[in-house]
Amino acid sequence: MRNRRRLLEAASELVREAPGEASMHAIAARAEIAPATAYRYFAGVEELFSAYQFDVLAELRAHSEAATGTGRALFEDVVREWIRLIGAHGPVMVQLRSRRGFLERLHAGDPVITEGSIAWDRPLRELLTELGLPEDLRFEARFLSNILFDPREVLDLTSEFDGDTEAVQRRLVGAFLGALHGWQDSTRD
Repeated sequence: MRNRRRLLEAASELVREAPGEASMHAIAARAEIAPATAYRYFAGVEELFSAYQFDVLAELRAHSEAATGTGRALFEDVVREWIRLIGAHGPVMVQLRSRRGFLERLHAGDPVITEGSIAWDRPLRELLTELGLPEDLRFEARFLSNILFDPREVLDLTSEFDGDTEAVQRRLVGAFLGALHGWQDSTRD
């Protein structure tokens, strides 16, 4: 486990400093681990980045499960934590780009997508309840949250607003609420 953690930390450092140089050999060298040892933990750099993203989502899940708020307050708390986590880990998280869409990966049981869905489940359920929207909109809410809270976009907005994460949170939450209502309205005959 210690070598795994060292590889993940080395990947984070290297991606922040020189993202184009993030290869397994470079990450192993940064971690002071032999490349053969690195490959025992991860089949390649994509698997390493996926594990990193999973760990960050596990942090979000733990925060979400421990949060004491309800409804919109809970949702906003989890969004705030997500923005904080992206600020801390974002450069590594944006390295992973799947050719498959969110829904396809969700249906296939992708571990990263599943962990994220579990982390967002309670805040989304409670938000829908507070807004008087049907619980069966939860699947679509998760889809919309994936689009609006994408780490690339959160990092971009944070930069655009000179690091004002509260402004980013307000705008994203507002856009998300509008998207939920718009989605619900579009399903009515």
